[in-house]
Order: sequence, then C-alpha cells, then structure tokens
Amino acid sequence: MHISIWNSGLKPELQECNTCCRGLFHCPLCPTFSPTVRAKIEEHLSVHIKNALHFNDKLICRCRLPCRTTGHFHCPVCKITIIRRGDMARHLLSCQHSSMPSQPPSSGLLPEETRIPPTALTEEPRLPPAALSEETRLPPNVLSSVSEPFSESLLEHSYALPSVFNKTAAYGKSMKMTCPHCGLTLRTKNYKAHMMRKHSNQSIDVCLASHLQCVCVDETTGLFAVQRTGHGFSVPVHVQRKTWGMSHNIRCELEECQQYQLLAQRSGLGFSLCEHLRSLDYCQETVKEVFLQEHIVMEMVDLKFFGEAKAATCIKRQKAAQMAHAPLCVRVDFGGSSTQICLSVFEPEIHSFCRLGRIFVTYNALRNTWHCACAKPRISCPHKNIAKWHLFQTQRDIFKSTVPLSSGTPSQITQESSSSEDNAAVERSIRYIFKEKKIPGSLPENVISQKTDHQKQLFPCETLCQVCPEHPKLDEAVLVTNKARIVSMMGVIENVSTHHRSCPQCHMVYRYQEWTDGLHNFDNHVVLSLELCLFLRENLQNHVSASRVIDSLEGLRRVKFPSRDNIFHAYCHFEALTDTDYMYSCINCGFHPPVVVMDLHRKGVFKLAVSDLKAPPEDFNGEHDIEGFWNSIHLEMISRGFFPSGVKNPFSVPPSYTNWAPWIGSETRTSDIVLNTEFQKVRTSSSHEAKLSSVTEDRLLDELAKQKVGVVRKLCKACNIDSKGSRFDLITRLREKMKSRQTYDKVFQSIWAASGGWSVILCPHGIVYSVKFNLRAESPRDFADLLLSWKHMPNVCVYDFARGLAAHTNLRVPDKLPFHPHEGRLAEPTEENVKAAQDGSLKVNLPWLNERMDSVNENPHPVTGSSDHYVLYDRFHEGNTKDPKDILRRIQLVPELKGWLNSQVVEQFFANMRKSNYFLSNMSPSTHVFLMRNITHHYNTVTNKKLLERQLRHGRLGKINISLSALGQAVVGKYMHFHMTRTLPLFTC
Repeated sequence: MHISIWNSGLKPELQECNTCCRGLFHCPLCPTFSPTVRAKIEEHLSVHIKNALHFNDKLICRCRLPCRTTGHFHCPVCKITIIRRGDMARHLLSCQHSSMPSQPPSSGLLPEETRIPPTALTEEPRLPPAALSEETRLPPNVLSSVSEPFSESLLEHSYALPSVFNKTAAYGKSMKMTCPHCGLTLRTKNYKAHMMRKHSNQSIDVCLASHLQCVCVDETTGLFAVQRTGHGFSVPVHVQRKTWGMSHNIRCELEECQQYQLLAQRSGLGFSLCEHLRSLDYCQETVKEVFLQEHIVMEMVDLKFFGEAKAATCIKRQKAAQMAHAPLCVRVDFGGSSTQICLSVFEPEIHSFCRLGRIFVTYNALRNTWHCACAKPRISCPHKNIAKWHLFQTQRDIFKSTVPLSSGTPSQITQESSSSEDNAAVERSIRYIFKEKKIPGSLPENVISQKTDHQKQLFPCETLCQVCPEHPKLDEAVLVTNKARIVSMMGVIENVSTHHRSCPQCHMVYRYQEWTDGLHNFDNHVVLSLELCLFLRENLQNHVSASRVIDSLEGLRRVKFPSRDNIFHAYCHFEALTDTDYMYSCINCGFHPPVVVMDLHRKGVFKLAVSDLKAPPEDFNGEHDIEGFWNSIHLEMISRGFFPSGVKNPFSVPPSYTNWAPWIGSETRTSDIVLNTEFQKVRTSSSHEAKLSSVTEDRLLDELAKQKVGVVRKLCKACNIDSKGSRFDLITRLREKMKSRQTYDKVFQSIWAASGGWSVILCPHGIVYSVKFNLRAESPRDFADLLLSWKHMPNVCVYDFARGLAAHTNLRVPDKLPFHPHEGRLAEPTEENVKAAQDGSLKVNLPWLNERMDSVNENPHPVTGSSDHYVLYDRFHEGNTKDPKDILRRIQLVPELKGWLNSQVVEQFFANMRKSNYFLSNMSPSTHVFLMRNITHHYNTVTNKKLLERQLRHGRLGKINISLSALGQAVVGKYMHFHMTRTLPLFTC
C-alpha cells in the first residue's frame, strides 16, 4: 500500500529525523511542511485523518508527495491517482463493485444498516466498471461529505442511472475523456477549453512533431517570424538567431522571454532557450520579398488613401531598407486565421515596441481595421502605410469600398473605420451633405408629425454619383449595421438597418440623409426623429439641457435611450444642416439700427486655457473670413457623425487668434471680412491707449461686490489676507491690499480676466445684432472690432465705459474719426456746458432720430441721414467715471431718448441667457459658440414675433420705424410672411 493509505484505527509510526534536523519530525505526506516536535506533528496528522476518505478498513489521505504536481489521492485497488475528492469517491465506488461483483461490500463506504440487498443489484443490468466510473455523477452537496456514511437516498440516486448509461453506451461513442496532464475526466466538448485555461501556459515539448511554426524574414540579420503560441491565432513574434559574422545574437523580442533568459543566466543555465528560439531548429522556409514600386504608392495618393507627405515617407523607408539590405515589407502567413493578414515591416530605429528592427502590422479583413504596436487604433503610422502599399500592389481587391458581409457581423463602411489618411474621402461626403442635404428652416407639419411606424430599412436615395462628371451608377447598397436605433418622443425603435452606396470611380460614399421621412441620421447608428429635434430646440430656448430632456423621456417611456452625448451631438448635427438665415435684425430697426446698447456677459464662458493660444504671425492684421469660419464650425458639427468620440477629428476648430470670428448679420456687416484684434491685447500698446482701456479699481470692486462670499473668501486666501469675517470686511481688506500692483493683478485675473465672455450689441427692442465670443478679458477693443465691421455705424452707442470706447476707436482710425463731434460727447466739453449739464438745464436735441434729415455729409446713416456718432453711458454706470466732462455723455440730455430708451435691455437679455450657463459653460469652445449663436437666433425670432404681434394688436403698424428704411421694409415683409401666414392666417398686408 502507498504511504498515504492507512489502516483504520492505526496511525503511521513517526521516526525522528537523523539527517537534516535532529530531534524533529517530518510529515510523511507533506514534504513542504516544516519539521517540528512530536506533539505538533501528531496534531498535523490528525488533520490528515479528519479529511481522509474511508474505504473498507482503510483511510485514504491526500498525498502531497512528488507523485504529481498537485495534491492527489491514491486508489488502493487499481493504483490510479485522482486529484479531486469527489472524483476519488466515485472511483472507489466503481472499483469496489469490480473487485466484488457477487456481493455488496460487507464493510467500506457504506455502513451495515444502509447496505443494498443482493436483489437490488440484479434488478437493473450492470455496467462495466469503466462505464460506471466515467458516467457516475453525485450531487455537489454530496461531494462535500464523502467521508461520512452514505444515506439510503444517496444510494438510490447513485444506482438509478444505468438506463441513461446504457443509452450513452448504445451509441458506441464515449462522451467524455481524461486530461493527460491532470487526469481530470471531463466532457469532450469542454476538453479544448480546459487545455486553454489550465495547460496553455506550460512550455511545449519542442520536437519535430510538435513545434511552433516559423519562417525566416531577413537572412542578412537572421530574423525569423515565429508563432507566439501553438493554438489559435495571435500576432507572430520576431526572434533573431545570428551565429555568423563579427557579432552573434540569439534573442527573442518578447519581454517575458527576455526575463526568462536573464533568470536562466543567473541560475547558471545560460544554454536554456525559450520555445520560440528552440523552434527555429525546424525552420525550413524563407519568405520571398516583393519589391514595392513607386508608381503604385503615387496611385494610392491619387485615390486619397494618404497624402504626398506620407507617400514620401514610405519611399524614404524603402531606400533605408535597401541600404540595410533588409526587406521592406513581407507577408507572414501561418494559416491560423482566414481574416487576419500579418506583415513584417522594416523599422530603421530601435524602440520599446520594436527591439529587433522589424514590427508586425495586422489587417482584419472582417472589420476592415489596421493595427500596429507603435500607434493607437484608427491612427495612421508609416508602418500601416507601407503595409497598405504592399497589399495594394499584391492584393488590390481587399481595398474595395465595401466589405463583404459575413453571418452575424455587419460590414463597416471604409470611411467610418479608416484612419486619418482617408480624411479627404470623408471630407467629400461631409461637404456633399452640408451642401446638398439642407433641412428647410420651416418644416411641413406632415413631416414633423408624430409617427410610430418608421421604416426599419434606411437606404440612400442617390443612385447616380453626384460628384463625377459622367454620373456613373452607384454600387449596390451595402449594410452598415442592423443594430441602429431610431430615437423619438415615443421611445426607441431597435434593430434598424442602415445602408450606404459608393461610387466605383471616385469611391464617394452616399449614406441615408433624407429629412422628408421625418428622420435625421446622425452616424448610421443613432437616428433622431425630427419631432424630437424640434422638441430639444424648444427646451434649449427654455433653458433645459438636452440631457435633462432625455432623462425625462427615459423616465416617462421607461425605455433606455442612447447616451446623452450622442443625442446632443446628433441635435447639433441637425442644427448644422438646417437652412437657417441668421439675419440678426429687428423688424423695427431694420438692418442698420440708429441706436444700440452694448455690454459684456462675463458668465458666458467656455473652457479655455488662454496660455495655450499661439501668437499670430507678425503680418496678421486681425481680419477674419466670417463665412469661412462659421462654415468650418458647421462642418465640425457634421463631421461628428463620421468620426466617433475619442478619435481625432481633423475638422475640429480650436480657438485661435487667427481663426475666431464674431457673428454679424450678412446685411449689417460691411463684407465677409470682419475684425477680431484680440491678439493685440497681449502686446504692448501705447501708454495713452492702455490707460483708457484698463479697468479702473472702482469697476473692479463693483464686480467684486457681485461675487458670492465663497469666491471672495477664496480670493483673500490667495492674496494672503485674513479670510474670516463678513463679505464687507473681506472686500474692505482686498481694497486696501489692491493698492499694490501684484494684488491688483491677481484680483483682476480672478474676477475680470478669468475668461472672455460674450460681447453683444442689441437694438433698444432687445434684438441681438452682433455677438463676439471673447478669448481674453473684455476691453473696448472688442466692441470697436464689431462697430468697425458694420456697414453703417450707429448714431448713438450706449456702453458702460463710453469714454474708453470713444478714445480707443478714434485712436485706431485717426484719419477719419468714427466718433464725432466732440469725441462722441453730446456737446463741446466747455465749462459752461458741463455746469449746465450738472444743473439739468442743458438739452441736446437730435431730431433725426424721429424723422430722417436730408444730409449733405459724407456717409450718412441710411435711417437717420446723420453722420454724427455719439457714445453715451447707460443709466447704471454714469457714476463710474471721475472725469467731469463725461457728464456730457448722459442719456437724459437728449429729449428724444429720455424716457424712451431702455439702456438695460442688454442686462435683461443676459438675465435670460444666464439660466442656460449651467450647460453652455461646460461645452467645448466650438460647440459653445455654435449653440450660442443658434439659441440667440431663435431668441431674436421669438422677440420679433412678439414685437410684431403687440404692435398689430394695438394698431400701431404705421408707427413702425421701418417706414424710414427700404431695408427695414424688406425685413418686416419677410417676418410677416414667415410668421403671420402661420399664426394669423386672416392677416393681410
């Protein structure tokens, strides 16, 4: 008997160790158990006895001797070893019946009172011992108590299965097998998974019949490509075995193999090699190099696979490979996968991802994706370009614009899954959608009406190429995905199929983008209903973010909607394609208002690090193409449907001094070239201009008083000031400390110059005419840029820093002063006029504000006929100035404006927009300016509609100021036609 099998009631004799540890005792079953005294070793043996299996008159303890690598049990009958306790119990049951077939055991596993009578064994035909041992299975709760006596119900369960066993044996086929490594009996279908999970990390026995496949890729340097593992597909590894020449190298590029080699050397086994290197003894093949031709790569440039710069890099790499006598790109195919193509590409430099001078590039033909260890997914690199060059020359058919369908896996269009070198092809599709797929600003009611039976097969309507001159017929429609979702007010429609077609000549891809179906396709995976898009628009006008809208719909419909970001980007995609005019004009004031009110909304900011802005070129004059800039913003919103989040979007528009234009209506601005000279805020200016443009201490303290006590307290801590006390105490301490330039600059940066904000110009009726998204802190320069970009400057401008605006603007145009006479004051700044204004006896009449005058002056205003331009203070900032002459800039001095002009119309607009700051301030700069301009446009539309209806209701249409201007008549005609035909059908003009 084995030493682990003991007779019941007897313990093994313990012998004192006389070799390694005199006076101590070893465990006969556990060689790893530390030698100890007799009392402790007996306690340890009692644990063995407690956990032992009882068989007849013997105890079978778990053996941990080197018989096997893990703990196991020895069978006393057939000498087999089994690891698991439950398997050993079943095996003992089968061995017991095979050794004593005529009588049930008189002793052993079963006690006397639970033995089976002899007749019970003959009621069912008995199986051979092998079949019983293979098929007998006990419940899990029984396996945990095998050492205890079996119950009668257990015996009934164990012997009630022969009919099933006979059925299995009747097929003449065994359904189970035994693992050759660990002896575990398992089902045949699970054998492969068991080998992968338990024994795949074991070093293979490298021999002629069993070794990793390998092939030589570079005979000069002795580089080979070897399978990484012996099962399944994996990217091969490069190994080097060069035993000729001056230097010999035998190494594997895998980090674990290198660590194994170092460990072997430290252990005195320098001759030990990993299985990749040992497999090279059986390499009998050298891959043939295909010389890549330059005209092929230039053809790829013409087809927009990548640009000329990347093609030049590929040709340069080819010359470097020729100088090193190494193949540029070779294909390695071990037959492990029918969809994966592996190419070994030359790399002239040594990197952490390329230690032997070559790197593998893989192409997944099923998903149409490329992978290289040196670059992230969907990002181009020279190795991918060279691999494409190789496959385009040797296997051009895989570069078709469509990918074959396979069962259960939708194909992906090349433009959506390609890397950055395909941007030119994507740009054609984006520009085509932007130009040809416009959505009308006024949608028909039958299109936006609620639908529940949307079609689930979406095909593009184009059948001929709209780009090629010959208009060739497009290829057959190809499935993009069958898992798209239509998101509507009623919920989500799942499993929608979207398709695309491509041109066989220019490879232009056409996708579904038909608004007439009441749907808006974002990225072929998320499709919004037009009703939901309009609902999101109305909620944004009422200061409800898109995410809150979706949360409400999700709770109402009890359906899981797509991610909030995807839906919001889809809405921006919809607004970018909507044919909106963005006129920014008032029905009363026309395109050129004679009186405007200006101010800055400092809370309307976006996340921007001003320090990251690069300085513009020296010859930059601050002129921007307004149409080009805003078209690029539209293209970025549209391109988000082609480039998933996380992938670099080449159409993104980051803030910069050279490409950041305001918005002014097309009829209001002089031309498409407008001014934005914010880059000059950081340059040294003349002392006079700097003095006039700086923020006074009183204005800064006024803004500081509007801040919350937490902000003021935090600012005090930053300035090393005691932060305890009330708000008044904190502001008083800051005011004393602000006498130093350092503290003043810190307060200025925190309160005033934290970000740019919105510079807006409104007419007295509350219509926004111009909006400028500042990159840096406000100054009169921002409003001067807007006014100088107007075709006709207003006669009266109301601003909270009137003196600074007038001085700055006149300094910029000294040969033709914009603000005159009297530098924008209402009267000549004499002592008599100043005193009369203080006494309230000075009145300055401007009759052309009520009736147009016939002017012989140059460049008169089209509405008033006057060429005078004044800058006045608004009512709440008249006391900000300390110059007594500025009393001549007050609105009360003009009878035509006193009591009529609402100088706080801008503050009212800001109070309305401030409710949306919680989601506008968290957007990216480009999204922020796009959505802000769109929201302002709809705000103007609603305000104009209310203004017109109010005047019509009171019968004062004849008093509308547009009678003074033909341009104003065109505006009101457009608004009346657009609004009144829908809201007041009985109205006739």
